[in-house]
Amino acid sequence: KMVIGTVKGDIHDIGKNLVAMMLEGAGFEVVNLGVNTGVERFLAAIEEHQPDFLGMSALLTTTMPYMKVVIEALKTKGIRDDIVVLVGGAPLNEEFAMAVGADAYCRDAAVAVETAKAFMARRANRLARA
Repeated sequence: KMVIGTVKGDIHDIGKNLVAMMLEGAGFEVVNLGVNTGVERFLAAIEEHQPDFLGMSALLTTTMPYMKVVIEALKTKGIRDDIVVLVGGAPLNEEFAMAVGADAYCRDAAVAVETAKAFMARRANRLARA
């Protein structure tokens, strides 16, 4: 399951919606929070839905740093290690994703699906060995 949203201050959602649709097509349940999503809405959705993944999107360079705000809030609540954070959007890159503390950068919807599947396979393998 994934909770996904475009970060606060940004109203672009075509890419995020493509990611959501492709994840649903691949069998994931997706909770799409829409655009201009503040940290409180992300946290409330995570608490309510208990997702495996949090997806954040930004198209504006000015809104990209808000991803770190959300990730820091996850740390403060003590739930950062319980959720895989995937980030994407045209101005982002792998280096930015690592700098803000995300688990992975996804350059497009197809990569997002493959990345999510890979994380789920790793989890399944860890559980099988336990």
